[in-house]
Amino acid sequence: MGTLRPVMALTLVAALLLGAAQPAAAQPATAATETVTITSGKPRSVMDIGQVYAIHTVEATGGSGPYRLSVASGALPPGMLVVGNSLGGAPTTPGTYTFTLRMTDQNDLFDEQTATIEAREPKVVITSGKPRSPMYLGRVYAIHTVEATGGSGPYRLSVASGALPPGMLVVGTSLGGAPTTPGTYTFTLRMTDKNDRFDEQNATVVVAAAATAFTSGEPSAATVGKPYSFRFTADGDSDIAFALAAGALPDGLTLDEKGRLSGTPGSAGTFTFTVAAKGYSTSATKQVSLTVAAPAPSTPTATPADPTATPTPADPTATPTPSDPAGTPSESSTAAPQPTPSPSKVSGAWLPITGPGSPLVLLLLSVVAFSVGGILLVLAYNRRRSFTTPE
Repeated sequence: MGTLRPVMALTLVAALLLGAAQPAAAQPATAATETVTITSGKPRSVMDIGQVYAIHTVEATGGSGPYRLSVASGALPPGMLVVGNSLGGAPTTPGTYTFTLRMTDQNDLFDEQTATIEAREPKVVITSGKPRSPMYLGRVYAIHTVEATGGSGPYRLSVASGALPPGMLVVGTSLGGAPTTPGTYTFTLRMTDKNDRFDEQNATVVVAAAATAFTSGEPSAATVGKPYSFRFTADGDSDIAFALAAGALPDGLTLDEKGRLSGTPGSAGTFTFTVAAKGYSTSATKQVSLTVAAPAPSTPTATPADPTATPTPADPTATPTPSDPAGTPSESSTAAPQPTPSPSKVSGAWLPITGPGSPLVLLLLSVVAFSVGGILLVLAYNRRRSFTTPE
C-alpha cells in the first residue's frame, strides 16, 4: 500500500499535465491564419524617366509561406518588372500606369493591392545665380560654376544663343577667363543632362574699363553728443575699400573699410579730411568738410516764488514774543489751517479750560471757589455778630 501511493500520485500529475496540454495541441487553426493580408505600402506614385529606383518590396501576413508576387491586372511602367516579392527597374516611357499587385501563399490564398505610378520626363532646373556684372577689362575673375537639379547627370554647359565677352569661355559646367573688350554682352546658357533634357538661363554682362568714382554726396552736419552715421559709396571698379587718406576725423568718429562714418562727436567745429576709395586696379579720393555743431543750450525754467513761504520781518506774527504764545508760526505757513488736538488757551490765562485736562481744572476751580465762598461766609457771619447790639 505504501508503494502504491507514490505511483498513484505520479499518475495523477501526468494525467493533469496531459489534460492541460491536449486542448492546445488539438486547437484548430483560426480564420486569421487562413487570410493573406498585404501589410506594406504602395509603390511611390511619381517616378522620373531614366531614374533607377530602390527596390520596392511587398510584404504580407497570414496564410502559409512562401509567398509569390504577381501583377493581377493592368501593367507596370515599361522598364519596371517583378523580381521575387519586389518591384524594380527604371521607367522608360512617360505616362500614368494603374495596376493590381497580388500576393499569393502556398495554398493559393491571396490579397491584392491597387497602385498607380506616374512616369514623368525629368525636368532640369538651373539653380545657380547669374554671372556677375559688371566686369572690368584685364581682370581675371574667379570661375562661375553653373549648377542644376533634375534630369540625369552628368550635365554639360553650352551657350545656346548670343556670345560671351571676348576673353571668356566655357570650361565644363563653368565660365572663366578675363574680358578683353568693353561692351554689353547678352547670352543664353543651357544646361543639358545625359538624356538631352535641358534648362536655359539668360544673362547680361557689362564689360568696362575700371575707373573708381565716388557716388555718395556730401555728409550731413553732426552735433556734439548725438550719434552720427554716414555711408560713402563708390563705383567703377571691383573690391572697393575705403580709408582715411589725409586730415583727421572729428573726435569720436571712425571710418570703416565699407565706407561707414559713424560715432558720437565729442567737440564742435569744422573738420576737413580726405577719403580714399581703392578698387582692384584703380582708386579715387574725395575731400570732405564736416561741420559739428555745439549742442543747443538748455533753457532754465523759472520757478515762481511763494510770497507766503518766508514771512517778512514786517509781519507781526513772524517773530513770536514770550508774552504772546499765539504768535508762534506753524511749520508750514502756506498750508491750510488744520484743527489742533492740543488744548486751546485763552489769551493771558495759564489754565486750559478745554482739552483732555479740562475736567481736573474745573474740579480745582470748583474747590477754590467753594473754599473762597466759605471763607467769605464765615467772615460775614463774624462781622455781623460784632455789630449786633447786646440785649
